[in-house]
Amino acid sequence: MKRIFAGLLMLGVLTVQMLQAQLDRNVVPGPGPAPAVAFPDYELITTTNGMRVIILTDTKLPTVSMRLLIDRKPAREGDLRGVIDLAGGLLCNGTTTRTKDQIDEQVDMLGAHLNSGGTSVFAGGLAKYTEQIMELMADVTLHPSFPQDELEKVKTQTISGLKFRKTEPNAVADLVKKVALYGTTHPYGEIETEETIGRITRDKCLETYTTYFKPNFAILAVVGDVRKDAIIKLVEKYFGSWARGTIPAPTYEMPKPVEKITVDLVDRTAAVQSVMLVAQTVQLQRTSPDVIPVSVMNTILGGGAFRLFVNLREKHAYTYGAYSSIGPDELIGAFTASSSVKTAVTDSALTQIFYEIGRIRDQKVDAKELQMAKNYLSGSFVRSLETPDRVASYAIEMERYKLPKDYYRTYLKNIDAVSAEDVQRVARAYLAPDKMLVTVVGSAKDVKDKLAAFGPVVMYDDEGNKVVAKALPAVTLTPDEIFARFIEKTGGKARMAALKDKTVEFSGSMQNMTLSVKSTQKAPGKLYQETGMMGMVQKLGFDGQKGWTASPQGVNDLSGEQLEGTKVDAAMNFYDLYKALGYKAEVTGTKTIQGADCFEVSFTKEGAPVQKHYFGVTDFLKRREVTMMNTPQGPTEQSTELLDYKDFKGYLVPTRLQQSMMGQTMEFKLEKFEVNTGVKDALFQKPAK
Repeated sequence: MKRIFAGLLMLGVLTVQMLQAQLDRNVVPGPGPAPAVAFPDYELITTTNGMRVIILTDTKLPTVSMRLLIDRKPAREGDLRGVIDLAGGLLCNGTTTRTKDQIDEQVDMLGAHLNSGGTSVFAGGLAKYTEQIMELMADVTLHPSFPQDELEKVKTQTISGLKFRKTEPNAVADLVKKVALYGTTHPYGEIETEETIGRITRDKCLETYTTYFKPNFAILAVVGDVRKDAIIKLVEKYFGSWARGTIPAPTYEMPKPVEKITVDLVDRTAAVQSVMLVAQTVQLQRTSPDVIPVSVMNTILGGGAFRLFVNLREKHAYTYGAYSSIGPDELIGAFTASSSVKTAVTDSALTQIFYEIGRIRDQKVDAKELQMAKNYLSGSFVRSLETPDRVASYAIEMERYKLPKDYYRTYLKNIDAVSAEDVQRVARAYLAPDKMLVTVVGSAKDVKDKLAAFGPVVMYDDEGNKVVAKALPAVTLTPDEIFARFIEKTGGKARMAALKDKTVEFSGSMQNMTLSVKSTQKAPGKLYQETGMMGMVQKLGFDGQKGWTASPQGVNDLSGEQLEGTKVDAAMNFYDLYKALGYKAEVTGTKTIQGADCFEVSFTKEGAPVQKHYFGVTDFLKRREVTMMNTPQGPTEQSTELLDYKDFKGYLVPTRLQQSMMGQTMEFKLEKFEVNTGVKDALFQKPAK
């Protein structure tokens, strides 16, 4: 069942007359003055119900962009973690006057866009449809209905994403960083789970919406080919009935800074690389005059192809990329340096990250590097002004944080004014390399002892929970003893030996698409599988020696990892045959899977993907299979959850499967289970092309 898935720079020619004076090519030309930016003036109007409306007229294109934001403080969500984002995402999925299909149809007819999330709504399109677009935006903002069927779809999609999150090392690292850095009692440290999303009801969505969506806390920016008087009339027409209200002021303790370097490690036994984050909290308000110097400092450190990138990638060849980020925040910001490196150089790469953090604090940057960083930031900013949505975002930011109205008009000038002394000053003020949190997702047996040289190592699981070491007497069992108990539990040795052929059929879904899977095995190691989706059928076969696939594109032979994986899938009882297939098995630890303590058994074979199977410590049922797959994007895990075991004629089999890989999760339900029906060998033979 594991095989269900598969500048240039434009050159201009400039004619100039020969200069009378000799050009000295040994002298680097000095930088010119910072260019002025024509950031548009905007007008701010406050409506009778307290809504702040920002209007920016830009006639370069016949378009309009609208962005509405509720100006609120971050709030804790407790047992309903995720409800604000989920409810906000549902605003466009139905109102009291329109169904989701009707909204989508009208948006398509206008050639517009409309979406929402959290406490924000975004819309845009051709300026001639400004009224229709604003009317739609007002409808989803003022009259959401949170249809039950749409809620269930979004919950299913969200939970599917959370299942995938467990398999994605970068997502796991970020999750653990947030929990450890902010704590679970702070909004930034709250992590949504399958359980918290499952608790969200339509009533809770309505309650969340009613709590936060108040006009006197709303900022609406309208950017494009529009007139002030016309926009004011439309806002009064479509948002005028929105009633004022209050929003509760959240209270919570602020997180305490890390006192010394601490390493948080998530074990990925089969991982061939380590995902690393080095982070700390930062007290930097949006109104601080240090925001721009800090941005320049971070750019030099790792905001692009700068120091971290050059050191870890170009100098040491540890990684494909290494970067850093830092930013202001109304509560508390964070600095993060990140990279993914080969397991063997995890500690060496971490040493270089700390070296670069120390270097930018201890040494002044040279003029050339400083100018490169300024050019990088200036170019990025100028390009961002080409996007009306981004201009609207800048305008809202200025209003929300009460920045000077010329903040972005003088932005390039202020970047250019940053000196080498400024860079070193803010680096020393905001970076504390001896008080940082290191988060690593990688192979604990290979990196844990080395990481201990940086600071105490704390183990976490993939959901951000600290792993409490347990003394489990049963851990002394050998792999074969675990397999024997699993076989006894699910049918017994004699019954398994009598198994000549087996056919199972599953139905499943992925992104609202229906799938069907029929799989037939014949002892000792033949396999035939059909996967159907949207009228197309993919076939796979293995006759005990050779494998093949057949699809509308033709018939192809299997090779490499795909062939190796098919051999494993074809084995009627892999746990009796793994040695004959060339695999070694080792109990590599314990892990909590589906709320139960499980043995982790790793299977390795030279040239084959590492596999990990998890068996319950008390009941010996297999709960998860993980395969480390090589993809064009790099190594990734394919994970299959085995759920809801039931008895079928003496065989205990899982009736539900959840399979995650590359950001997709598929759910499967067992529809048929048959054994010893006399399957013919012809079924497994490669068809004619």
